[in-house]
Amino acid sequence: MGKSRDPKLQKIQRNKFIKLAVWIIFAVLIVYLGVGGYTASVVSQVEEHPQFDKTPGSFGLEYKDISFTARSDETKLAAWFIPNEEAVKAIILVHGRNASKQNAISGNFPKLGAELHDAGFAVLMIDLRAHGESEGKRYSYGVYERRDVLGAVDWLTGQGFSAGNIAVLGISLGGAATIGAAAEEPAIGALVVDSTFADINALIPEKFKEESGLPMFFLPGVNFMVQMMYGYNLFEIRPVDEIVKIPPRPILILHCSTDEEVKVSHAYMLKDAVPDAELLVLDGCSHAEIFRDFPREYLDAVIPFLQEKWLE
Repeated sequence: MGKSRDPKLQKIQRNKFIKLAVWIIFAVLIVYLGVGGYTASVVSQVEEHPQFDKTPGSFGLEYKDISFTARSDETKLAAWFIPNEEAVKAIILVHGRNASKQNAISGNFPKLGAELHDAGFAVLMIDLRAHGESEGKRYSYGVYERRDVLGAVDWLTGQGFSAGNIAVLGISLGGAATIGAAAEEPAIGALVVDSTFADINALIPEKFKEESGLPMFFLPGVNFMVQMMYGYNLFEIRPVDEIVKIPPRPILILHCSTDEEVKVSHAYMLKDAVPDAELLVLDGCSHAEIFRDFPREYLDAVIPFLQEKWLE
């Protein structure tokens, strides 16, 4: 018969195994969260975006380079203001991710501003944080960008535009920011959203691997580090939950059926949440490029909406 092992030796070996296992788990966790933190930092950075040569002046309009601060966090933002002496209403134009007041819609953003000015509105075209000439390095899927829109509202209020006489038009990321801003600020009298996502959770399965280069296993770690580093939860970014706070103020939703970045299903989700909203879906255009691809159809939807549905 073999001799039984020493209980004390077994206990020592067991404790060594537990300590080793704990250290391995700790090391794996550190690596996991380290990858998550690095990825959170990288994917939230704004990419270089080319500048085009058009400004509102290219369309014969006088405009002003102005600056103001975001509401709440004092981020300094740049903008173009196109005054209109006869206008009692103003519209804020908000570009999407990796764009600016100058280069959004493949450089056609100033033309859109000029068209809206000619339709009778004063126009404020802003650079979101970290974009164009504004301060900052990162975007936040509309969470903090709404502060930029609210800062623009505050600036217009200071210029004499009264509550209800300020509208917002946001494209993609800018649309998420404008939904959040309008949900918080009743002074915003009308909302136009273009190529905007309804629920980031519906985008993550398609975009996480593409933008991070990581398997989905790392997503919870990335989200945890986003919360620790930047103060928001990716999984809670759902403009569809906020848009319901905006009616009875009028809403117009624009989307492309062939949008390769944000599927048209997002537009239908937003429409289902606010049944009284107007919805225009066009075929054969690219993400955030509806005005470039179908300028007449775009203006035929937006201008009558602002002139007829947006009441004081």
